[in-house]
Amino acid sequence: HAASRLTVAVAAAVAAAAVFAAAALGHADLLGTKPRAGATLERSPQAFVLTFDEAIEIDLVQLQVQDASGRRADRGEPYNPGGREEQVAVRLRPELDGAYIAGYRVISEDGHPVGKRTLFRVRPPRPPETRETPGGAQMGRGGGEQMGGGRGAMEPAQGEHAGALTGEVTDAAFAVARGLGYLAIALAIGGSVFLMVVWLPALARHAGAGAGWRDASTLFVSRLKRVVFGAVLLGVVATAAVIVLEAATVSGISFWAALDPDALDPVSDTRVVQALGARLVLWLLFGAVLLFALRSRRAPVLRRAALGAEGVALGPLPARPQRLLLLLAVLTLALTAPMAGHSASHSPEALLVFVDTAHVLCISAWLGGLVMLLIAIPVAGRVPSARERTPLLAEVVGRFSRMASIVVAVLVLSGIVQAVALVGSVPALYETAYGRLVLVKIGLLLALLSLGAYNQRRSLPRLRRLARA
Repeated sequence: HAASRLTVAVAAAVAAAAVFAAAALGHADLLGTKPRAGATLERSPQAFVLTFDEAIEIDLVQLQVQDASGRRADRGEPYNPGGREEQVAVRLRPELDGAYIAGYRVISEDGHPVGKRTLFRVRPPRPPETRETPGGAQMGRGGGEQMGGGRGAMEPAQGEHAGALTGEVTDAAFAVARGLGYLAIALAIGGSVFLMVVWLPALARHAGAGAGWRDASTLFVSRLKRVVFGAVLLGVVATAAVIVLEAATVSGISFWAALDPDALDPVSDTRVVQALGARLVLWLLFGAVLLFALRSRRAPVLRRAALGAEGVALGPLPARPQRLLLLLAVLTLALTAPMAGHSASHSPEALLVFVDTAHVLCISAWLGGLVMLLIAIPVAGRVPSARERTPLLAEVVGRFSRMASIVVAVLVLSGIVQAVALVGSVPALYETAYGRLVLVKIGLLLALLSLGAYNQRRSLPRLRRLARA
């Protein structure tokens, strides 16, 4: 039992790390700027252009160019040059001269904020006669020495844009909230799948009439309810927090200031926030259906078959309309992940949304099932006789292992499709943050597969031999 618990705990921890890595690292990467960072130009550029590796929400772009004194050098609103959604530009004043700081904050199609500052210089050629005059020499010093020595003057002015770049605390909170939201989805979906596919069939096949069996079934459902309803509560809180943090990062304000309804208005019409709003409603629906289906008098636990009889029978399963409603809530809850992420902003959109939804369902069934397996193992110990307990454990672990084999196959296949579509090339695997994330997830997957192989070849056969004996 101790070895099984350790294996499940390690696997759950590794899978949880994969969930949080996905939440923290998946965002748009800046491929380059024009003018490039640190460039010195002899001609004044007409525009400052940013190029990213994915589409950008143009309505939520904050892009300003200032000179060393903080005076604005841009004019007009940001736009997509040539209609290319992965490029963002702003027009510049003519005849620029000196050092300029471009500060930008953009929101990628998956809702992640990307912000940075970059410096470039414009030094138009001076006529020789101008340099020879005292005034010209003074101008030369203003164009060179002042820019080189006055480093403090090149810092962005404390104006509108300086406040628009959120700090590390907000960015970290954003990543944690998204990670907790994904973890809540995994626990809620995985717990429900484990109950219907693994625990109840195993219990129906091996349960005896003793009081220990009734205690075990009641205890398991009680712990399942704590995990699943805790996941629903976590999902509601995390989703609401992500919406507020989205508004905070877009507007460059604090979390508490973003609680103002006026601060939420700029992001209310974006695809990401609409998907998160739908997720909030689905969490409430999911919780209501489970609360009704698992209420004490209708919970699927072992009960006496009849008054005075020695036999036991499982309590009634949720009615068919309830199961259909629960299935619909599970599918649409998983669908909100690609709608609030990368997949819905890349081509082919329909294929990637379908594949990403399947990916989320599989990782939820796997990760949530691992957590429920960790709960089921000590619960089965409530059955007093090893003669009865061991076959139950073998059935539970065997059913979960078969289910895991299927979901892992789909998980690998969907992951390959996503990697090909979203990474695009072999160099991008190590040159972009998203590509490096894919490599990390491959490493985590291999670690989990090694644990699964050990379970399939050693632990499960040994457990089945004990059960037969």
